[in-house]
Amino acid sequence: MKKALIVLSISTVAAIFTFLLIPSDEPPDVQALTDAMLEKKDARLTRLEPVKDKAVQKSLANLVYDAMFTDGMELDFQIPPRNTAYTRAKLARLDDYSSIDELTEVFLANQIAGTTYRDRSCIWPRQPFTYPFQHQLTWSAIRLENGETTALPSHVSGISRNAEIEYSGARNTFCYRKSLGPDDPAPVALVGEFSARLPQKLVQFDFNPSNIDQSQSKDGYTVTLVEANDFSYAVEVSSADGAPLTLDSKDMIGEALDKTGRHLSRTGTRAGRPELYEVSDLIVDDLIDQALDGTLTEAQIDQRFDDMQSELNDKHGGRFHKHFFFSGSVKTARIILPGRDAKQAPFKRKLDLPIRNLARRQPARSVDLDQLERIPTFHPVYNYSIKEKVDLTAKEMNKEIGIRQNEVSADRKYSAKVKLYYPRVQSDRFLDMFDRYENPAPGQIVFFNADGAPIDVPADNPDYYRFMVSRIEYNPDRFPEKPVRLSATVPVVTTPNLTKKGYKKNSLPDGVRIVDNMIIIDHADFKPESTNDRFEKTYLFFAKSADQRYLSKVTDLHYPRTEGPGVDVTYYNGLPEVFEIWYRGDKKVVAYQVDLDLEEPAPLE
Repeated sequence: MKKALIVLSISTVAAIFTFLLIPSDEPPDVQALTDAMLEKKDARLTRLEPVKDKAVQKSLANLVYDAMFTDGMELDFQIPPRNTAYTRAKLARLDDYSSIDELTEVFLANQIAGTTYRDRSCIWPRQPFTYPFQHQLTWSAIRLENGETTALPSHVSGISRNAEIEYSGARNTFCYRKSLGPDDPAPVALVGEFSARLPQKLVQFDFNPSNIDQSQSKDGYTVTLVEANDFSYAVEVSSADGAPLTLDSKDMIGEALDKTGRHLSRTGTRAGRPELYEVSDLIVDDLIDQALDGTLTEAQIDQRFDDMQSELNDKHGGRFHKHFFFSGSVKTARIILPGRDAKQAPFKRKLDLPIRNLARRQPARSVDLDQLERIPTFHPVYNYSIKEKVDLTAKEMNKEIGIRQNEVSADRKYSAKVKLYYPRVQSDRFLDMFDRYENPAPGQIVFFNADGAPIDVPADNPDYYRFMVSRIEYNPDRFPEKPVRLSATVPVVTTPNLTKKGYKKNSLPDGVRIVDNMIIIDHADFKPESTNDRFEKTYLFFAKSADQRYLSKVTDLHYPRTEGPGVDVTYYNGLPEVFEIWYRGDKKVVAYQVDLDLEEPAPLE
């Protein structure tokens, strides 16, 4: 039975439950659509109950749920996101390199295979960054020291296995199902292949969401904006000259920018023309009729959808339709397509990665710094996670701390919540999210009624409300009056005195060495200005390239000594030329004032 007849976004299931919790003051048409969606599903399942062929009944029930999820995606198009969230442009890393070819070479050259098992019975591949174009990276075998190979199971996600190896998608590891013995030949390399149809150039189309039904043609493509609202849009792509397209919908990069020019996070996609889903929905009812007549088989279900797909391909052949959803208000709808020759052969590269020993080292009397594990990833990959802003001032907090209400399904004890979102800053590396906010003092959280008067509830009584990590949770049903406004003074921990000291490769502090792509710190000799302990970080170090850009880290190893401090080795994607130390400095607590009208919590089911 075909399960993938209706293509769904990952966000759909979550969206369905969001719709079930729509507050009563939402627009009635949306609530009506939600009710109709569930009623249609229940009616179809009820109609299926008399079907005698249980295999057919089960297959049709699955289609009923698929159709409900598709209806939910239609609601996804109509209901705006609760909050705005941003991301980086998907192709931002291209700016680091001279061409797509160079980016690809760096991606492949910096692949590693590692193991933390002394017998190498579990091996994981690691990529230096997410490759931005459609591709296949397939691992086929483990090569042994005697030249033989162990075949790997086919793997995409989840868990798969063959007679010898089990693959875990959650951990991205290949593990021998039976422990390797001392007489078994040791695994020494991970063997695979990379393949992609590399773009020769990129073709960009920008639309104003108000320009529905407008088309742009360039470089052999015609892109039409066919649907749009404040937070999503759909496009159709065809060949400008009517020739067959050399791409599919997975080649389409859809992005959105808001009025500030920042890229909005994408919340979901849907591939295929709306007609595909409309016809699919009609087919479900027709198939149920046939099943009730006793004239339907499982094979006929498959054939019916195959015929429908063929008809649509004949009608719309060579045109791709895709819908993109975003977490914010779209100012610019952007589509990026690969420009390439239809006769262009796929790029392929065989990979044979030595398995690097990343197992925990045993304590030794001495550490030979010239015999350390080598992981040669010499091509630069830059660290994008380091933001320019060190921390927020009290004034900046008023604009940049985000406040969201009731974004998580309410529980039975606290049906409403107000959560504080601190933007990403450099001090996050010293302050855990659990330490960013301190508990407000007694009396610093106050709820007000509709008349603007404080509601008399015991301060800090968890029966009414509580402060947890970064949120105020409360249950308005327990209050003697309905709370409509909140005022709270929340202590925010900051590190405004973070300082940085850089050392070039030829003038490093005692105990620090740079060898190839490694920074080696011998803690017997390295004496930082402040010291970390198991509970608190007061300094961190980073590597910069010759052009003063931060390099991304591959991994690190610790070599302990039996007596005295050990040696830390950090491996980078690229060649460090500068060793930089960040010192946290003193922390400072800033009083942040929350003052807002409270939203209705979602009703409990």
